[in-house]
Amino acid sequence: MQRLPALLALAALLTSALPGCGPKAEPDLTARVLFTANGSYDAQADIRDRIGGGLRRDVWTSRPPLPAQAITVRYDGNNRPLSWEMLVQGPRFTARDLAGQDARTVQTPRGEGLRPAGGRLESVLILSTPEGLRLLTRGFAAGQEPELLSAFR
Repeated sequence: MQRLPALLALAALLTSALPGCGPKAEPDLTARVLFTANGSYDAQADIRDRIGGGLRRDVWTSRPPLPAQAITVRYDGNNRPLSWEMLVQGPRFTARDLAGQDARTVQTPRGEGLRPAGGRLESVLILSTPEGLRLLTRGFAAGQEPELLSAFR
């Protein structure tokens, strides 16, 4: 009976030392943006619909997957990872938080935007809007708003 507490303590120590066995860390903001854009949270969306031209739309208003009031993602149903746009209403983070300190400022027909210098959002343009933020990939711009392509050069 005296061995049981020692065995339990050893099991707890080993479990906490093994990767994947302890509590999981919350994904960072960039990861959550990409998970949202690529469909990881689609089951929680309040609205999921087709909007024509091969585009689909997911909207989160009751439980957005990002710290914001609402999220809308429009994407190419055939090429979602490369062609999406995200509208973030009432974000509790800034364009700079997403783009990073090394981001460069670009001028677009829609106003000033930020382009991350590298990393997981390197192919994303981040624009401020009156409601919050708009993020879009180069692929989405090529298919839907070619006038924004100059921001990706």
